[in-house]
Amino acid sequence: MLNKPHIETDAELLERISKDDQTAFKALYKRYWRRCYSLVLRRSGDTTLAEDLTQSVFISLWEKRRSAAIKHVGAYLSAAVRFQFITYLKSQLNEDAYISHSLQEQNDSQNPVEASMRIKELNEAIDKGVDMMPPKTKAIYTLSRTEHYSVKEIAHKLNLSEKAVEYHITQSLKTMRLALKDFLPLALIFQDFF
Repeated sequence: MLNKPHIETDAELLERISKDDQTAFKALYKRYWRRCYSLVLRRSGDTTLAEDLTQSVFISLWEKRRSAAIKHVGAYLSAAVRFQFITYLKSQLNEDAYISHSLQEQNDSQNPVEASMRIKELNEAIDKGVDMMPPKTKAIYTLSRTEHYSVKEIAHKLNLSEKAVEYHITQSLKTMRLALKDFLPLALIFQDFF
């Protein structure tokens, strides 16, 4: 009778990774890279972006290997890649990218000056959304979306329950959707992720 090879659980791999085991990290990468890659590719249609953000998420996982307390690797990586993609979208909301997108979407009918004004309006709407949040929600939103902390890390840092952190993140996203309602395509992208 042949013995089946032992397939390590995610928890076993994470334990080995926390002790700098690169072989375990490669095994975890092989197990989850396609899921992360597909999440970005589905939303963006850009294979290079999907590769870059997937790599970035796994690099971050390796860098946090000793401090991250991860229970569900799949959920953690999916959330991390979503946050990376949203951060990427926000970073692309600069004048050239927005003008280019507007011109393409509207068959070159939009004036670049108008596009520039829309960029300014969008940035103001984002700032307004953040300003509308209560202080604790705003702090949690910033840690989650800007500094890429996990729910568990935020809970530990602010001495809150994970449920409380999730509540504040949900509230912050509702506020942002409301603030960005006039920018429907972007609001729909945010909605796709949450």
